[in-house]
Amino acid sequence: MKRGAPMKITMAELARKCGYSKATVSRALADDPRVKPATKALILEMASHYNYQPHIVASNLAKRRTKTIGLMFPKAPRTIADPFFLEYLHGVSETLFEQGFSLLIPQVHRQRVTETIAQLVAHSRVDGIILTEPLLDDPRIQLLRESGVPFVFLGSTVHQEVSWVDGDNRGGSFEAVRTLGSLGHKNIAVITGEPGLVSTQKRLAGYADGLAFLGIEPQENLVWPGDFTRQGGYNAVRSHLSQIKSGAVTAIFACNDLMAIGGIQALTEAGLEIPGQISIMGFDGIEVGQYLTPPLTTVQQPVFRLGQEVSRVLLGQIENNEDPVQITLPVKIINGTNTIGPVP
Repeated sequence: MKRGAPMKITMAELARKCGYSKATVSRALADDPRVKPATKALILEMASHYNYQPHIVASNLAKRRTKTIGLMFPKAPRTIADPFFLEYLHGVSETLFEQGFSLLIPQVHRQRVTETIAQLVAHSRVDGIILTEPLLDDPRIQLLRESGVPFVFLGSTVHQEVSWVDGDNRGGSFEAVRTLGSLGHKNIAVITGEPGLVSTQKRLAGYADGLAFLGIEPQENLVWPGDFTRQGGYNAVRSHLSQIKSGAVTAIFACNDLMAIGGIQALTEAGLEIPGQISIMGFDGIEVGQYLTPPLTTVQQPVFRLGQEVSRVLLGQIENNEDPVQITLPVKIINGTNTIGPVP
């Protein structure tokens, strides 16, 4: 590039500089007759000035749709077999199929996530990509931005110009702790999620918010590492049984239902009564929790609707070149005092 030449910019940046939406800019660059001549002239002039160049892959996809959406699930041990993701998949697939789209679910190895995405993009195999579980430092975002392929996350990201749909992780965790506090609990342990995930950070932040609301000082020994799996919850509780039996812990908030279910297994094996001797609650509201005896007290997300909304946001990008959208859906506590109760 010659000295003094402006840096290349993205369509979103060009739209901001022009003062128009991405959809209008896209139509102007495509010589769409619906755009007023004066508006088109301004956008073309700005595009030339800022050395804007459309993504080759994005242009190809605009001309030849595959009517296929790539759907990426978490790496092992959390896979499509996770009850949460099965329910979420139902919402995604139903919405996409209604619009004539099919799903491609590639097998993703733990160390080859970005490579798999790159292959989908390079061969124009999909019109868009749905991803899950954003990371605090997520290399997938830059890769997809550079590709020009529309994408959306299930779960909020730390990036402003990325589309996502999520449940209220922080607010839901706050309500869980506040509810336990209303029952007299002050020694509330938390089983955290997988390290590095935005959702893990937000649910832990909600736990801290709840303690602050109750006027309880946080204790490091009440933060038990987990990984969002049933085995992770089981291990976390089993390794802290001495705290529970001594009364140093009277309630447990597991950051998802699978860990709560694993924790209940460990408590039952130890001969502890729920909620008579120890209270425990989860987060997500997966269907399998309803079949426990008693059904699990939990923060319920609208999992099926999450899948629907993720699909709608992505279709808006594909069909109308819509700007990034961030949606937070409300959550609620269900099954009242089934597995939580007053301090023993």
